Amino acid sequence: MGPTLSLTDVVIGITPFHDPDAALAEAVCRAGVLGVLDLGAGDRRSREELARLRERCPGVFGVRVAPGCRMDPADLRPGEGGGPAVLVLAVDTPGWEIAALREEYRLLVDVTDLDQALAAVRAGAHGLIARGCESGGRVGELSTFVLLQQLLAAPEVEVPVWAWGGIGPRTAAAAVAGGAAGVVLDSQLALLAESSVPEEVAAAVRGLDGSETVLVDGRRVLRRGRPGGVVQAELTIGQDGFLAARFADRWGTAQQAVRAVREAVLDGLRASAAPGAATELLGSGAPLSRALGTRLPVVQGPMTRVSDQPGFAAAVAAAGALPCVALALAGAEQTRDLLARTAAVAGGLPWAVGVLGFAAEELRSAQLAEVLAARPSHAVIAGGRPSQARVLEEAGIRTFLHVPSPGLLRQFLEDGARRFVFEGAECGGHVGPRHSFPLWEAQLAVLEDFLDAREGTPNAPDAPQLEVLFAGGVHDARSAAMVAAMTAPLAARGVAAGVLMGTAYLFTEEAVACGAVQEPFQRQVLAARGTELLQTAPGHATRCVPSPFTAEFGETRERLRAQGVPDREAWEQLERLNVGRLRIAAKGVDRVAGELTAVDAQGQLERGMFMAGQVAVLRSATTTLAELHAAVSTRAAGLLAARAAELAEYLGLPPTVAAEPEPAPLEIAVIGMAGMFPQAPDLPAFWANVLGGVDAVTEVPAERWDPARYHAADGGPGTTPSKWGGFLPRIPFDPLSYGIPPSALGSIEPVQLLALEAARRALRDAGYDGGGAQGGRAFDRSRTSVVFGAEAGSDLSNAGVLAAVLPAYLGTVPEAIAEQLPKLTEDSFPGMLANVISGRIANRLDLGGANFTVDAACASSLAALDVACKELVAGTSDLALCGGADLHNGINDFLLFASVHALSPTGRSRPFDASADGIALGEGVGCLVLKRLADAQRDGDRVYAVVQGVGSASDGRSLGLTAPGPRGSGRHWNAPTAVPGSGPPRWACWRRTAPARWSATGPNWPR
Repeated sequence: MGPTLSLTDVVIGITPFHDPDAALAEAVCRAGVLGVLDLGAGDRRSREELARLRERCPGVFGVRVAPGCRMDPADLRPGEGGGPAVLVLAVDTPGWEIAALREEYRLLVDVTDLDQALAAVRAGAHGLIARGCESGGRVGELSTFVLLQQLLAAPEVEVPVWAWGGIGPRTAAAAVAGGAAGVVLDSQLALLAESSVPEEVAAAVRGLDGSETVLVDGRRVLRRGRPGGVVQAELTIGQDGFLAARFADRWGTAQQAVRAVREAVLDGLRASAAPGAATELLGSGAPLSRALGTRLPVVQGPMTRVSDQPGFAAAVAAAGALPCVALALAGAEQTRDLLARTAAVAGGLPWAVGVLGFAAEELRSAQLAEVLAARPSHAVIAGGRPSQARVLEEAGIRTFLHVPSPGLLRQFLEDGARRFVFEGAECGGHVGPRHSFPLWEAQLAVLEDFLDAREGTPNAPDAPQLEVLFAGGVHDARSAAMVAAMTAPLAARGVAAGVLMGTAYLFTEEAVACGAVQEPFQRQVLAARGTELLQTAPGHATRCVPSPFTAEFGETRERLRAQGVPDREAWEQLERLNVGRLRIAAKGVDRVAGELTAVDAQGQLERGMFMAGQVAVLRSATTTLAELHAAVSTRAAGLLAARAAELAEYLGLPPTVAAEPEPAPLEIAVIGMAGMFPQAPDLPAFWANVLGGVDAVTEVPAERWDPARYHAADGGPGTTPSKWGGFLPRIPFDPLSYGIPPSALGSIEPVQLLALEAARRALRDAGYDGGGAQGGRAFDRSRTSVVFGAEAGSDLSNAGVLAAVLPAYLGTVPEAIAEQLPKLTEDSFPGMLANVISGRIANRLDLGGANFTVDAACASSLAALDVACKELVAGTSDLALCGGADLHNGINDFLLFASVHALSPTGRSRPFDASADGIALGEGVGCLVLKRLADAQRDGDRVYAVVQGVGSASDGRSLGLTAPGPRGSGRHWNAPTAVPGSGPPRWACWRRTAPARWSATGPNWPR
């Protein structure tokens, strides 16, 4: 199956909490990806939000329908404004049959297990959404990481698959690198500016760290209650709810957040497609391999009652990984014997010891004394603290700490720890609350913040190298490639990353041959099609494969609950029920009256507890250590490189700048825009006015000039027949954010300040760093130019000229007049120059390319576009800010236009109308961000439109300076476009066809 990725599909944004929110869905669509309105209960509000989205987002959008929605397919039929093009359907939704709807919609079905997926594919679904158990709402057993692997590996699944649950920028890159068509965001969007989430819900979400959600009857929710433990409400939210606050703090808006996730995916593909990049992360000689002293960046995790055989440890070491023997609750003598035998057979290769940091103090102290005496190369501490690791580190034993939460990781980093294991709840045995994707996303963000803080601290000492192991669901080439893609950005900053596996080793032939487990144990995990969590107490759960004992455990727990046994007593009984069960399953022995006795195969099956992780559902055949290690190293590197290269070529994303083809002449993309116009302080308000048919022409505001003095119907000398125009509303401007002293504002033309604000907004709209608190992507500022169309002089300039010449006419200027005129300061000269419009933008936004202000009268903005396009085509700039700024709406402008009889006495322009009688003056400021189209496609920029031709011409000697003539206009329309290499002109208008997508039509204007 070929590539299934498209830039629009990389991210799907579904309104959070199974709640309709048209404003947020619209914002996601306008970010250039697929926005989906969750119809929730299908009540009146759902219908209103759908109608609102239809009206405001006429392009491609989607809706999601789940059981409990009272709407039916007829409610989605196109009405005024059109209908959804994509339908996201939860399985088993009554009245919504896949086969009946697949011809009408692009149909994506969210599924929670393989059986649902296969049924959806057979029914005709166009795509699947792998909804892991960390998602909010109805979920299955498998995590997103494991379920995605299962669906992508199933030969019957030949449709695209998206990942839903635990998704952030890093896990998004992992999912796509592993084969997903894209990812789904929902609760991550809850706190962004466009979200309509109620404040009480927002307050609850802001404080999440990913561990608070619970499963209630197969649904993952956040329970909110009153003091006293009474449940007040349940919020449908997943373990990734903690990302909402980070998204809001880091990006603020849906556009910025969605594009950041998409950029992370594209950057990961570019980086992984570079020659040798994947091998550097996964192959022999990878940074973690060098740190471990092993051939491969792979660690065999400590498994109680399994990895306690020196022969198995020696086999793992010989196969290139770091083996780890588990001490569990062994006494001093047992520990000494195990460590001595392991050291003897390791043959000088590195090996590790696994320690339980939460074991009783006396036992742990005895074990650590033996570990210090044996001196293994490494140690892994579960449930430990940096102080415990420090003792071993000081003895030369490099020690990894299991860290199950971002809060603990911050503490451990501050305490000097630098080696960590991040193990998701997919693993076997005792598990933490967070599954791999949400845990890994949270922990990598903490590491990124830690590195950023150190880099931003002057004279900070170099940080010791961070070494990180990822565990929980890793077992083959695909899963290891996903880990590598996820960690690549931090690997580039010196973090050494690798994988730790446990359950995967249960499938090796050597596990049985070396006595780590017996054949009945291996047969049980080979036959497993699912896992179960045996929860003895809150926070104490053990993952196993199903067996007669798991059924007995469940029956016992229900009996204790039915009998009303107090919680603590029930917990103790369940813990006692577990004792010795793993030894029976793995080693076929039981302790009876203080003596170990053999248990036959039937007894093992009936009484044993077979600890294993969710990897058990992904494997059904035995393997060897050599094959397993090759899969998670060299084959994973090959898979990652091939996937990245295929998608990079498919999407036109060359891996390196040097390999990029030279862009075709004059294919210039508009990737950002901003503006302030009459009755529209920003661009969204402007577009809303356009769609709403708002007439923004009003009578002149009293603070501009006095119509009683200057307006006359006949427009006689010194008067104007028009008192109407388009006037800007008040625009907030923070001078301090630009480093401009407030005291200087009185000497600076407002047009300069508004052009500066528009330029920053346009850069931010394009996703780039505008130099403000909002941040954004970095870009080469030294190759960014600024071109604005503008006319010199405005009210402030006119007043300055008046202040300068009045003494020549009056001698002494009356004080009452002098007080109203501007005072000359050091800011006055640059503050009144038209060329400083562009110059101030370049200065305040730190742009090093050319800057121009061009004046071509009414064509000034188009002249600026011409100059900016030529700058990009010539290759002297890579990014251009192109704009127009005009605030000439003072009385002088009205009188000048009135003197040539150009103003409409009714204040209404009526172009192409026989009753047209003049123009109405208007003001505004607009700015575009331009980039060569090939560069924009390479970088994954959102493209509003493409400029394919710009031309200009003059009439030469004609009837007069202001009288247009056919000669110049004809030469302009019929000649090739003025930019070399662009070929004959293709005159076209641009029309909206989908959110953030535009296409050209021509040569006829659409009706």
